[in-house]
Amino acid sequence: MSKIKVYIAVCTAMLLFGMSFVWTTDLVGAIPPFPPQSLSMFRMCIGSAVLFLFLVLTRRPLRIATADIRWFLLLALFEPFIYFLGENNGLRITQSPSIGAVILATVPVFTMLACFYVFKERPTWTNIVGVLCTIPGVGMVMLTGDFTLQVPLAGIGLLFVAALSTAGYAVVIRRLHHYSAITIVAYQNLVGALYFLPLVLLFERDALAAVAWSRQVVYPLTMLSVFVSGGAFVLFVTSIKYIGITQANMFSALIPIITTIAAFLMGRETMSLQQIIGIGVVIFGVILSQKNGKRSSGKKM
Repeated sequence: MSKIKVYIAVCTAMLLFGMSFVWTTDLVGAIPPFPPQSLSMFRMCIGSAVLFLFLVLTRRPLRIATADIRWFLLLALFEPFIYFLGENNGLRITQSPSIGAVILATVPVFTMLACFYVFKERPTWTNIVGVLCTIPGVGMVMLTGDFTLQVPLAGIGLLFVAALSTAGYAVVIRRLHHYSAITIVAYQNLVGALYFLPLVLLFERDALAAVAWSRQVVYPLTMLSVFVSGGAFVLFVTSIKYIGITQANMFSALIPIITTIAAFLMGRETMSLQQIIGIGVVIFGVILSQKNGKRSSGKKM
């Protein structure tokens, strides 16, 4: 695949990831709200079904090696399970897609640290300066002018849990580089749905039964399931195969821009000058943190 196609793929994935914060906020903030764990399970089930159907229709291999089952189980534990526990519940509490997107734009920072710890990929000075830049930037987005939190601390903490889980995902996915992106995401979604099933049965049966299945619910759920849990992840994993997890994650800096613009155009949020500057600082820091990174091996994944 040419570099132009890879960049188009990863940018399209980030566009869909950015929109996912708006769609998720619509669902978890609805009346009655769509239960967050149920939302994750539905997303994984539908996304997995679409991808497995594609694999069957195109007669692509479905089997995975027995030795790799543990890696698929661990991959799905980090993402989607831990990631969506943090993201969905964090967005439910904060009710702010743009703040959620900015916090999760720090994902490349945690990925860089994980790769340094596990694969001994040493950061450069620009990496370190970039990490330090993200701290005041996130603070400017989350705090008002008198330095009080605009959103509950619990929601912010859960969003950072989601960001941290991606570091584990980045480490594990390198073990599965010999599978196609569609196969990886199909099994990732299937296992993730199974992880969420006990939580849904134990804690959300009544809340799920109360959901009104109107267009306002079906539309964002379909977009999240097919185009984000399915399409966006396939595009993202494909880009990882060609440019590596660190470089692919660098494009996460686009997510808060996309989310903020979408939320503004849809009349969901207004942005203060302080928040706009904070978003810019985070984006600058995240991009800088990935500049001139070195890998310990020739493998991209």
